[in-house]
Amino acid sequence: MELFSVKDKTVLITGASRGIGRAMAEGFASAGAIVYGTGSRPESIAWTEGTSIKGVAADLRSETEMKDLINEIGKEHGRLDCLINNGATTLDVPASAIKETDLENLVDTNFKGVFRSCQAYYKMQRKKGGNIINIASIAGLNGAFLMSVYAGTKAAIIQMGNSLAVEWASSGFRINAICPGFTETDMTATIRKNDEYANKIKEIIPMRRIGKPDEMLGAAIFLASDASTYVTGSTIVVDGGLARH
Repeated sequence: MELFSVKDKTVLITGASRGIGRAMAEGFASAGAIVYGTGSRPESIAWTEGTSIKGVAADLRSETEMKDLINEIGKEHGRLDCLINNGATTLDVPASAIKETDLENLVDTNFKGVFRSCQAYYKMQRKKGGNIINIASIAGLNGAFLMSVYAGTKAAIIQMGNSLAVEWASSGFRINAICPGFTETDMTATIRKNDEYANKIKEIIPMRRIGKPDEMLGAAIFLASDASTYVTGSTIVVDGGLARH
């Protein structure tokens, strides 16, 4: 259906080097979108070579790199149809062991980097409207063992998005969030390698399995398309029912 089409829409996805971000970049490209995907280093986004996806190295902790990229896309295409803030980092250690440098890295990447990207996008396109999808986490809703700061940053971007949805609605901006549950990504690799713990995770997921990165794509396509023109300030949970267990 045309209602759910993202064909020819210009989409920027951060953290597209692997996992959910890569699955989204490949999925949007397959659906006919003009896709830009970022990675923190050139080698991390090198997989886009030979594809229609434009891979760009951009550090979310930088005060200027994402701003410059967003403005460049705006100049080249006339507008950026959708910004998907997926880039993030995590640290699975006890809260008592988190160092100041760890704290700064998590907050700078997961929260400040997302806010800066949203702000740069709004400033560039406030007269044309826009669409922002923030990839949060079920950890931002329920908390998570050994992920106190990560969970805090994800909760923060959910509430930041809710606030921006109200503040920027009059400028034609929609801001929504997707909260993936336990998913097969590098972030969960250590846990999944422990069969005993992985099985315990599956036992508390009503669907009894771990999600796959491409299973987050449908929610993103919906929010990026004209099927969701009256949806803003919402959070879509894609977790196999875990949040309701």
